[in-house]
Amino acid sequence: INSDVNRIFFEVLPRIRSGVHIHFHDIIYPFEYPKEWVYDGRAWNEAYMLRTFLQYNREFRVVLMNTFMERYYESFFREKMPLCLENPGGSIWIRKL
Repeated sequence: INSDVNRIFFEVLPRIRSGVHIHFHDIIYPFEYPKEWVYDGRAWNEAYMLRTFLQYNREFRVVLMNTFMERYYESFFREKMPLCLENPGGSIWIRKL
């Protein structure tokens, strides 16, 4: 259907030059969507495609995944940035090496 996901993974990412940072929204650690989103009819697939893309890819690196940080440094976020924990969304930044 020529979705944005297909265009990004099959046309855009292969052309990106070294050093470029790429942002994906609605990506939640550990690359799984919340049940509430599925029940709400949000049938996205970019998290699964991105995980597959990164899993054995030596040309891209994860720079930041906010929900990973929130999970593993929860006490810091509760103390310093509590509003971040109220947002169910997530995103990831990757970089082309």
